[in-house]
Amino acid sequence: MQRQEQQQLQKQQLTQDMVRRLPILEADRTAIAFQLGRLSRRNPCIATGKGAVDWVADTASGFEDRLFVQIDEGSGTEAQKQLQKQLVMALDHRGLLPESDFVLGHRFGVDVADIEAARQALLFLEPTGIGAKNERDCQYRHAIEHDDPLVLDVFEALDANADDIPTRLGISAAEFDRVTRIVATLPKVPLLYEGTEHVVPELEVVRRDGGLVTTWFSPTIDAARIGDDREAKWWHETLEMRNATLRSVWELIAERQQDWLDGKLVLHPLTRKEVAERIGKHESTVGRAIQGKYVATEGGVMAWRHFFVRSTEHGQSPFMVKKALAELIQQETSPLSDAALTRELARLGYTVTRRTVANYREALGFGNSRERERQYWKGGD
Repeated sequence: MQRQEQQQLQKQQLTQDMVRRLPILEADRTAIAFQLGRLSRRNPCIATGKGAVDWVADTASGFEDRLFVQIDEGSGTEAQKQLQKQLVMALDHRGLLPESDFVLGHRFGVDVADIEAARQALLFLEPTGIGAKNERDCQYRHAIEHDDPLVLDVFEALDANADDIPTRLGISAAEFDRVTRIVATLPKVPLLYEGTEHVVPELEVVRRDGGLVTTWFSPTIDAARIGDDREAKWWHETLEMRNATLRSVWELIAERQQDWLDGKLVLHPLTRKEVAERIGKHESTVGRAIQGKYVATEGGVMAWRHFFVRSTEHGQSPFMVKKALAELIQQETSPLSDAALTRELARLGYTVTRRTVANYREALGFGNSRERERQYWKGGD
């Protein structure tokens, strides 16, 4: 019986280890810098190498302290509060706690029931969603605290795959659509720090002495400080795996999209499946690798995902269509209707519907032809 439980524990630990590693591949540079800032404060073996983000590190340094204050002000025995603090220390870079209660109980030498109770206590802390098991659980916590009570009702109905939800909740189809859009945008992770409009790129590619020079900023930890520390070793190994995967993906992006990096406004066909096959990874791994990653080029900062385009003459990605649309609107001498813009895009080689043009135009912040005409009449005010 004991041997069976030990095998079960080892299997779960391997699974949980993979659960911990995959989101780090997906994480952007800011999220990893935040986690390393947290860890380095209590573990001298974890020292950030390159890729640090100063303002994030400053925010991370007091993260646990802010949660500990809330725990100390709450109810429960000292032993219960101590276990809650241990779970805080086990939070991943997203502020989630994906490891199973069974694994956590074994790690901290307590019953599963104690872990469950400590988890529940964390869910009352700020920011909302701290300690949630996964992204869906975090969204549920945000739904509970939303100002509109319908958000929670719709969330639970959708989660239960209920039939005819508007009738069940006594709301109109339009109201259901409105709330569904809110549900879809609920935060999937706790808001650990104030957001910033400044994008932190993973690398920079610039032209120098007639060639392209690539500089990587991917976070690393100082290998000389690791020693025999298990936690530091795990992070070093995981970041090495992450950075190696990012480099292999980017190498193929740069190879295919050399024209763009050379300053030509053209993207060539490239798919995630193709990249996955060439680097020997699953397509979902490539999807994780490009999620939230940016590159600084001489033409500006660009998301990696925009380098993946369909097989058309101009590389017909939404990014390129929006870029062409924006240029058409900015260069127009008199406002063009959406139908006229659709024809102009077709002339340039981009085949899209009028409805798509309208959606892209609105997403870019441009009004319709009448609204733009009024702006021109008022002198652009």
